[in-house]
Amino acid sequence: MKILYLITKSNWGGAQRYVYDLATAFQSKGCNSVVAFGGHGLLEENLHKANIKTVSLNSLVRDISILKEFLVAKEIYSLIKKEKPNIVHLNSSKASGLGALISRILGVKHIIFTIHGAPFREDRNFILKKIIYFLTWITCLLSHTVITVSKQDEVDIGTMFFIKKKLKTIYLGLTYDPPQQRLTPKSKAVRIITVGDLTKNKGHMFALQAIEKLRDDSVPFHYSIIGEGEERKSLEEFIAFKNLGDVVTLLGYQDARSILHEYDLYLLSSVKEGLPYILLEAGKAMLPVVATITGGVPEIIRHEESGLLVQPKDVESLAKELKRLINDRKFGKKLGQELHAHIVQNFSHSKMLVETAKVYGLIQSKVHKVQSP
Repeated sequence: MKILYLITKSNWGGAQRYVYDLATAFQSKGCNSVVAFGGHGLLEENLHKANIKTVSLNSLVRDISILKEFLVAKEIYSLIKKEKPNIVHLNSSKASGLGALISRILGVKHIIFTIHGAPFREDRNFILKKIIYFLTWITCLLSHTVITVSKQDEVDIGTMFFIKKKLKTIYLGLTYDPPQQRLTPKSKAVRIITVGDLTKNKGHMFALQAIEKLRDDSVPFHYSIIGEGEERKSLEEFIAFKNLGDVVTLLGYQDARSILHEYDLYLLSSVKEGLPYILLEAGKAMLPVVATITGGVPEIIRHEESGLLVQPKDVESLAKELKRLINDRKFGKKLGQELHAHIVQNFSHSKMLVETAKVYGLIQSKVHKVQSP
């Protein structure tokens, strides 16, 4: 069986990691995985290391242009005609709309669309949100199965006409190894970490405003942000204007999974999320978490049981809850332990693969082969 994965960007975010995990896992099970994306980036590099076939679509970019859309459609059409996949698995709104339409035209038997956070929840103007809602609905209509990564997304998408019966929520999952030993000694100054692309959806500016309040209250801490993106210049200017350079460091992109255990506290300040992998990683590292209520975050974090939750853009509450955990490390340790137990039980890599295999029809086909004479 050949599976074609299509995603807009080839950077390394949550959706890209999802594609990587599925493509490598199913190829190891005997399927033929092909991954197509726009541009070149870490997703491509990581897939090459795993010996997965990749295709870079030169015209596929995030920005919308009529000429570009025509060229992208032509590239996707040629790709599907050449590869003849049994399954087309679509990820990210831009690539998915064209991918679903062209897959239908070419008669692909199984078109799957995974929604990594309802795109119409993004912080945009009213008219643009309605347009995005309509385009998401069309993509869902053209797809045979729609996977949501959180129950909140299932609720949001389930209100669309004729879509509810196509929906299936499959949680993201991790593999769980023994906890890594911390090398950096703990100190009075709490080390706070955020990981995410430097985009408006991640709410970094609200995090920095909360950090400014902590600094002004003389709370001992240091805050680091791992990630790159178009908001970097604005964040640097804010840090400089508010004289936060002594307590804030922009670390650029790096693989945070191997260093999270060296920090004391995780902050997620997003205004829009699906089900963020990084919160699972924070729980794996047993970090106490302060996070905003968006998308599937409350399905990972239970307020005052496995973390602390605040409303998006609520700078005062972000600062208050951060200060609370800085001043009460014993409470923070308890939250980190509870979060770890919750994700180990409910967010398993193997369960994600089994549930996705059911959507692909792989498990049913194997049972059928066993029963056949």
